[in-house]
Amino acid sequence: MGAYKYMQELWRKKQSDVMKFLLRTRCWYYRQLNTVHRAPRPTRPDKARRLGYRAKQGDMLYTA
Repeated sequence: MGAYKYMQELWRKKQSDVMKFLLRTRCWYYRQLNTVHRAPRPTRPDKARRLGYRAKQGDMLYTA
């Protein structure tokens, strides 16, 4: 099983301790940033790849 499959399973089990900690720390981190900021990488790489994201030079990803 590849890494993306493991990441998918983690997102399905949101009540696990790992996901609770990850979501809590990300929530805190995003509150510290400006309203709109440039993200260095997608927060969910497995889903981003399924939707067609490719890490190319010049592509920018913003979160609001």
